[in-house]
Amino acid sequence: MLNNKFYIFICVILSSICIKAQIGGITISLYDQFSKKALEGKVSVINTQSEKSGYGEISIDSLQVGNFSFAISAVGYESTYLYDVNIVPNQKLNYSIGLINNLDKANEISEVVVNAKKYKTTSESPVSLRNITSEEVQKNAGSNRDISKALLSLPGVANTSSFRNDLLIRGGSSLENKFYIDGIEVPTINHFETQGASGGPRGIITVDFIRDVDFYSGAFPARRNAVMSSLFEFNFKKARKDKLGYKVVLGIDDMQFMADGPLSKDQSWTGLFSIRKSNLQLLFKAIGLPFLPSYYDSNFKISKKFRSGDELYFLGIGAIDQFKLNLDAEKTAFNLVLLDRIPVSPQWNYTFGLGYSHLVNNGNWLFTLSRNTLDNKSEKYFRNIESPENLLLDYHSQEIEHKLRLDRNWSVGSYKWSTGINVGYSYYFNKSYNKNVTTTGVYDDVYTTKLNLMQYGAFVQVSNKFFDNALNVSFGARWDASDYSKLMENPLQQFSPRLSMRYEISKRWALNFNTGIYYQLPPFTALGFRIDDDLTNKKTLKYIKNQQIVFGTEYNAKNDVRLTLEGYYKKYSNYPFSLRNSYSLANTLGGYGVVGAEPLDARSRGETYGVEFLAQKRTANDFYGIVSYTFGYSKFSNEDNRLIPSAWDTRHIASVTAGKYFKKNWNVGARFRLQSGFPETPYDFNRSSLVTIWDIANGPIYNTTLLNTIRGKVVHQLDIRVEKKWVFNKWQITAYMDVVNVYGSNNPSNLPVVNILRNADGTGVISNPNAPLQDQKYELISSNQDNQSTLPYLGFIFEF
Repeated sequence: MLNNKFYIFICVILSSICIKAQIGGITISLYDQFSKKALEGKVSVINTQSEKSGYGEISIDSLQVGNFSFAISAVGYESTYLYDVNIVPNQKLNYSIGLINNLDKANEISEVVVNAKKYKTTSESPVSLRNITSEEVQKNAGSNRDISKALLSLPGVANTSSFRNDLLIRGGSSLENKFYIDGIEVPTINHFETQGASGGPRGIITVDFIRDVDFYSGAFPARRNAVMSSLFEFNFKKARKDKLGYKVVLGIDDMQFMADGPLSKDQSWTGLFSIRKSNLQLLFKAIGLPFLPSYYDSNFKISKKFRSGDELYFLGIGAIDQFKLNLDAEKTAFNLVLLDRIPVSPQWNYTFGLGYSHLVNNGNWLFTLSRNTLDNKSEKYFRNIESPENLLLDYHSQEIEHKLRLDRNWSVGSYKWSTGINVGYSYYFNKSYNKNVTTTGVYDDVYTTKLNLMQYGAFVQVSNKFFDNALNVSFGARWDASDYSKLMENPLQQFSPRLSMRYEISKRWALNFNTGIYYQLPPFTALGFRIDDDLTNKKTLKYIKNQQIVFGTEYNAKNDVRLTLEGYYKKYSNYPFSLRNSYSLANTLGGYGVVGAEPLDARSRGETYGVEFLAQKRTANDFYGIVSYTFGYSKFSNEDNRLIPSAWDTRHIASVTAGKYFKKNWNVGARFRLQSGFPETPYDFNRSSLVTIWDIANGPIYNTTLLNTIRGKVVHQLDIRVEKKWVFNKWQITAYMDVVNVYGSNNPSNLPVVNILRNADGTGVISNPNAPLQDQKYELISSNQDNQSTLPYLGFIFEF
């Protein structure tokens, strides 16, 4: 009886804690998107009677804990929405929202809220721009709070496997993507990044610090250089001003601590900070994978807001990656091949940046200065037996960049102008020993290289509206150059014009168009490759050139539903071409390694084209969803200069993502993706079986005379995510389960797993031991590919 009374007493106490009012708040700072100046406006809480007006900062207190959306409006400006904000108990969130000037609506503020823009477009990028909020990333099934994986719900986005972030946008390779945080370029956003590209198994950026992300798959604004396939503009949120807040994530894949809040008594200094430690190696070992990656990462941002409206900020992002082989993994043919081929690859990187935004009477200035470093090592021994005679790879490389940018926005009448310059100084170092097997033979690349490089550029962009604001036109141009060689030093040869137009047929229908020319410098690994005393590629490489045209239509339906249909065409020239392997660098597969460190010239050309459909519903009536479909082609030239399907020629990509909030703080989401097979190149079994070849490659080599002549399997995958929140007076806890590849789908490759027949001691069985050494061959065996692993991610999130 006593135990029962005690149990009832505890239940009553816990219930009273939970029932007690769980209150939070939000402050929204309003500013002109172009000039960055504070605005007077109004914030309305959707589906409630609550609204508040003010100048600059508008605070809404006493909101019940939960998810809310807000309508933000100002006289003479296009209104917008802030969707799906999670109000946390005993915290006052801080958001900053820019509104676009629209003079014809100066006297229509009541109507503006009704017709507010629910999905973001800009004058420079009326097509190919998607805006994703932090909350949308966190609830996206299968993403495990990683922005790169959340993008797989959008059209035009392909990837190589369920455990990597190699984003392949509109048929381009992963080396064509660029990333910025609050105007500062961040070259490395993934752990274990493939040097010379941008993929990796896990993102570095703390998703909880992201307000939203502008993802461009085309129509790139002129202020950004070296973009050909995609541009990510990460916008960090404002730190809270009332007091310090904390968040802790405890998951089976990682542990993370975060803090944000004021750093001075007057609240003009604020800061964000996070640190994360990996448990991924434990998860991978538990499910029997042959490689065990582990990592640390950290993000921070410190801001100072001046009374004049100017802002000074410092930000940093960095990671330390460790990598081990799981020699105790089950000895399947697939695992044995991976163990024999994958190098041990420790890596570290960081980006530090400073930004200063200065407001003037007619616009604003933005000054940014940054330094970033990538240190990449790889080491591999034959059969993983560490001895000097077994060394196959000993690689150490560093990329160090210093970048300065100066941007200016101003207006003349109804014309809005943006101009700017950028200067960069880079240092590249590489000391390598690498045994290579290529289509033309066996090479020992032994070299040390040091490369100093200057890059510089300038841009101008102007936009205006015509015909009672129905037609929005923007024209921009860039000029870029480098002192690497005479082929790159003239900025007029890298002249990059671009034109965008948007015509609003009605309040719901719009037609959009963009065309432009874009240039990108080849990766440092290619620029710095050296044989003997010469930079091997200095006389052949050029800026990669890409011409694009995009057109589409957009329909904004009721209930926050948006429908878009876009067609695109991209034409490449001057793409680096491998002289050893006889294929375009655009066909280089992503993975743990390096892209571009070989003899190259600029002969390759290519084209990609397709059609994309998107149906998107923001959270309304507790339901959200995205349906997307892409049909496209990607072709690059072979050694005969014929266009053939590239390694990224996925004809069909379809995705359905949906979720719903239920009572008692439950949220359930799912994503189903289907992707047609990538082109593949058959193996050259005859050359692969040679002892002299296999003992270097430790796996089958490709027959590039049949480059991309077969196709992999159609891959489909189901991911699910379930969340449950418990809310208390001053804190809350969220339990989550994110299961990637629920039913263990097929491996996307149609190629067999090929290994050598082994003796009891692990050595290979030679079929003709009496032949001369150069003619001896191993006996090869093959089997089917293993299915892709199911990856379960479980954990708890504490917020207080």
